Amino acid sequence: MPWGGQTTLKCPGSPKTVMLVTPAQATIVEISSQLDYSQFNLLIVTSEKEAAEKIRLGWPNVLIFEPAGCRDNTLCQFLAENKSLLPLILITGAEGAYPDNPSLQVNEILHRPVSGLELSTRLNAVLHLQQLEQQAQSRVSASGRPRVLVVEDSPLQRRVIARYLTDQDLDVFTAADGVEALEKARQAPPDLVLLDLVLPGLDGFEVCRLLKEGASTAGTPIVIITSRSSREERIRGLECGADDFLVKPVDRKELLIRTKSLLRRKQLMDTLLNEASRDPLTGLYNRRRLAMEMQRELARAKRYNLQLAVILLDVDDFKRYNDTYGHPAGDEVLKELAGLLTVHTREADTVYRYGGEEFIVLMPQTGPEGGMAGAENIRRQVAGHLFGGGGDRPAGHLTVSLGVAVFPEHGENADELLCAADRAMYRAKREGKNRALAAD
Repeated sequence: MPWGGQTTLKCPGSPKTVMLVTPAQATIVEISSQLDYSQFNLLIVTSEKEAAEKIRLGWPNVLIFEPAGCRDNTLCQFLAENKSLLPLILITGAEGAYPDNPSLQVNEILHRPVSGLELSTRLNAVLHLQQLEQQAQSRVSASGRPRVLVVEDSPLQRRVIARYLTDQDLDVFTAADGVEALEKARQAPPDLVLLDLVLPGLDGFEVCRLLKEGASTAGTPIVIITSRSSREERIRGLECGADDFLVKPVDRKELLIRTKSLLRRKQLMDTLLNEASRDPLTGLYNRRRLAMEMQRELARAKRYNLQLAVILLDVDDFKRYNDTYGHPAGDEVLKELAGLLTVHTREADTVYRYGGEEFIVLMPQTGPEGGMAGAENIRRQVAGHLFGGGGDRPAGHLTVSLGVAVFPEHGENADELLCAADRAMYRAKREGKNRALAAD
């Protein structure tokens, strides 16, 4: 049941508190009848002044605000002046219902009449974004301009949507059908897809499903564009993996709010994933990232009949070095070696710390001859490098032993390739170390 008048503890897993600010009885009935009370509590407030007071006390987790019918600008001013990070959802049911306050940070739009599906979608979207913001804690670094793919068969609608986005510091590219959309997304994965459901050939549902199954596009947010009356289309689109939906005709303000929110979420998720995929000592990608990217590169190699080389290398006699000079000195060697490997591999190659003193180099579109040439270059560079000393750490030379395996000659999947490279590397150890050998 709706409630209002006392606080609740914000315990992990407990229902979140949604504050609804509106004087309209019809809106109160709509929201209270459609809300999922297993996930949310509802706090109803009919005046902006009262809402500002309760927000100051820290009561709600999400704010739903209906500007139409409110008599003053108290709440907008309070949120803007306090630079509130409280997720804000605006309710609109008529033209001009958006508050004219550019400093107000709106996260989502909710249309009247309100459906349970849309209400849950909007609430979960803003709470997910807030959770990511808290996890990232301003650690997101500036990157290139986000890429938005607009998939629409109508030339007029493509131009309209692209024009809405042109002044938003985005790279916008378009596709007229599903096949073109999939090809462009695979060539250069977008950060957001705006996808019409009615397309020639492959329809939007199938395009959405294929994008969500693709290794390089699985994490890309997809907004389906559907007719206002088709609730079934929205449900089916969300079941296919879509993250959100827009109704035709697309409203410019709503499009920009939703685009900004989803791109921010994608940026935060990419940042957190990148941090989870890095080895904290060397800064190289770790074993978890290797597993993901090997699957992607193997899928590409199989699709286009390409080769893929894997180099596994291990520092010779590293345990003896650690036992003699200590683990801090060994850590410094591993960091220096990681930098050396990064410098002396191709731009297309990726270096990973596989574990301990073992490293992997993944070489796309490379056969046995190229893989052995890359491994021999690494062996030579390491053997000729004078590792720096400091404190109790000695300066001097180290060597590595390397094994090379190639798809499809030495294995059809990631496990087979890594095992083949591992066997070749241990053979190099047995045959005297400081050498590179190909898999049998």
